[in-house]
Amino acid sequence: MSSELQQVLKVWERTRANSPIYAFLLSDIDVYEAEKGVFHARLQVAPHHLNSKGTLHGVFSACVTDWAGGLAIASHGLDVTGVSTDIHVNYLSTATTGDWLEIEGRAEKVGRTLAFTTITISKKTESSPVVVAKGSHTKYIKTKS
Repeated sequence: MSSELQQVLKVWERTRANSPIYAFLLSDIDVYEAEKGVFHARLQVAPHHLNSKGTLHGVFSACVTDWAGGLAIASHGLDVTGVSTDIHVNYLSTATTGDWLEIEGRAEKVGRTLAFTTITISKKTESSPVVVAKGSHTKYIKTKS
């Protein structure tokens, strides 16, 4: 296991213990790969991820964008991943119960006070992945100078 994956998992375990919403929505997520600036996770869509129409709820994608931005920053070796200053989600497709989602979190730039991340949520299909949502997330961080 890479040191980056160990770091991401350490931060995720601490965050999960302190965040009821993450613990609820992401209890079964599998964070399986990380290197500096990027990590990958997968999750099977469950009924509590759905909206009233039976498809993936927008709040789920926004929550994943927030969560994944922090873990992408953690892959840079940070224990504290900051607070959100800006978050955007573009909803491009949907998913439903039983679909498998692949999540990629990327820290595009981690500076002294701000970190900029991008998140992609894709649905696995028989042919090729379908992008469900793309997010961008800016966080205020305080690194040692």
